[in-house]
Amino acid sequence: MAIKELSNTEHKALKISPDAAAIYASTQHLLNLRATEVAKMTCDLPVFFARNAQNGSYTLSALTSFNANQNLLVNNTKWQALYTPVCMQSYPLYLLTREANSSDYFVAIDEQSSVVNTTQGEALFDGNANPSLFLSAQQKLLEGDLKNDYLTYQFTQELARLGLIKNIDIVLQFGQGETQTIQGLSTVDEDKLQTLDNDTIVSLQKQGYLNVLNSMLISLFQLNALVKLHNLHPELKPLKQIKLELSRDAHAL
Repeated sequence: MAIKELSNTEHKALKISPDAAAIYASTQHLLNLRATEVAKMTCDLPVFFARNAQNGSYTLSALTSFNANQNLLVNNTKWQALYTPVCMQSYPLYLLTREANSSDYFVAIDEQSSVVNTTQGEALFDGNANPSLFLSAQQKLLEGDLKNDYLTYQFTQELARLGLIKNIDIVLQFGQGETQTIQGLSTVDEDKLQTLDNDTIVSLQKQGYLNVLNSMLISLFQLNALVKLHNLHPELKPLKQIKLELSRDAHAL
């Protein structure tokens, strides 16, 4: 990636491919989500907690494949799910700060992305080098996502404090008897959730957290749908079944 601050002179001729979202997602086996997106995503994909490699905090991710660099929900550069996460909608644009903990935000672009060109798609600037309607909408999307990123951080911090996150292994059993284990993901500790006192439950409900927790638990059933999608690909080893187990290790996916 080559992330650079967006400029109305240097980047005035750039356009974003109409298939940018799906092209980006096609190589993402984990899609970053905000807490506000979880309920929308669970119609199609299982949602897990994952560790941020940089600071160790928890993030939320939708699992799109059992193989790295693959997304079973992208078919012929078309996204097949009902909901499109913001991380897909905003690509290849980002909202960054010049210094840590600064509120001086600016829009940046991945100049090396294959979805950036000068011939086809949504223009970033108009003929007068002013932000296009598309770019203005993308900036609003990114600003809203910044707020939701902080809300997600608060959500995961509270769950970690309450001990409601448990590390799991996803054990894949293939048709020929081989097994493979996916590590590094976590889910809601349902048993612990059921033992919380009433005041804590009411607090989670008021903050909107309980709905997210329940949505994440329901989303685990989408693992079966992911197995079906996997088995539609003849080039992949057919999966017989899948199991969730308490993690014995903490390696990343």
